Amino acid sequence: MNARPSLAQSHFVRGVRVLCEAALAVIVASYAVITCAQVFYRFVLNDSLVWSEEIVRYGLLWGVMIGAGVAADRGAHIALAPLHGLIGNSRIAAIMDWAVTIIVVIFCAIMAYAGTSYIMQLWRMTSPATQIPMRYVFASLPTGATLIAFFFIVHTISGTHRTTEADHAQEHLA
Repeated sequence: MNARPSLAQSHFVRGVRVLCEAALAVIVASYAVITCAQVFYRFVLNDSLVWSEEIVRYGLLWGVMIGAGVAADRGAHIALAPLHGLIGNSRIAAIMDWAVTIIVVIFCAIMAYAGTSYIMQLWRMTSPATQIPMRYVFASLPTGATLIAFFFIVHTISGTHRTTEADHAQEHLA
């Protein structure tokens, strides 16, 4: 008899996870290459790529927001993990996990709303050097907020981010 995988291990969630990690790898690699090319052009060819700083800045924004989603998936955000060790009752720990998730989701909803409002205000604006519509640049804010909320909800439902002091000791040994 096959046991169903938890929500955190479902095909859909794994697909979102892989897509986020692949996008993050491409973004980080691209701004590393662009920055190296800018240094080469400036100091070797005595010329400048006028678009490179803009692309790297926007890539950093997207990288931070997608990376925040990946960190939420991995449970790598700052947490009060020692507090879990002090709570002996697993029911209270689960209630605390849900409370934290609700607070994070509310924060993400506010951030997504503010980001969407910002996109609407800048709908016709383009960047100076590359003429990229700024709505695509700032779409990273609601995208990142949605990813963070999504992964927090998934792991809270699955119960897969509950850590103990023994888990932290194992992490430090590795």
